[in-house]
Amino acid sequence: MAPSPTLLRIDASIRATDSVTREIADTFERHWCETRPEARVVRRDVGLSPPAYLSELEHTAMFVPSEYRTPEQAAAQAEAAALADELFAADTVLLCAPLYNLGIPAGLKTWLDRIYTDIRLFPGFGITRPLSGRRCVVVSARGGAYGPGTPMDGWDYEEPYLRRHVVDILGMELSEIFVDLTLAHINPKLAHLADIAVQSRRAGHEVAERMAHEHAEAALA
Repeated sequence: MAPSPTLLRIDASIRATDSVTREIADTFERHWCETRPEARVVRRDVGLSPPAYLSELEHTAMFVPSEYRTPEQAAAQAEAAALADELFAADTVLLCAPLYNLGIPAGLKTWLDRIYTDIRLFPGFGITRPLSGRRCVVVSARGGAYGPGTPMDGWDYEEPYLRRHVVDILGMELSEIFVDLTLAHINPKLAHLADIAVQSRRAGHEVAERMAHEHAEAALA
């Protein structure tokens, strides 16, 4: 019997409530599990429980052969391996990354820094796309609008950053869900776009539902 597919959900929002990325992710997770009810869901919250910033200890430990590592270096490598194991075990990764100050949340950056100290992600210290065949869905909520033709077009540095990591380094297939204008209800300068903000949020849920069924069905294949 083939093992049940696994969904790894990474939440990077620093908000425990009223988080749009968490809200859209809940829709995705619910419909993903409806398609495959026996599936396993693994959750890691790097927003509310961020990993410690990478230090010299963690960085240098990956370059030391296992038989020569100090107990501290061995422990650091074990922590990195535990994070990377979650990635290797996942069929689909649900990466919930709100846009903070034009980039990714600090907790998500630290999570990336730490998993990259697992040598399996860089065998021979080269880029080999070790997670090829797996799928990643990025949910991004943005306070303003950053699409083509908007005044902030080109100011979203999160999307190309994550695309580079997910696709070019890790080798995963990438799908994206964007929700714009999440600050329209509190920013007077965006108030005239409130209706568009509601539409964007509704569309985010609709796309999440559709993608969830598509990815869950693909995991069955």
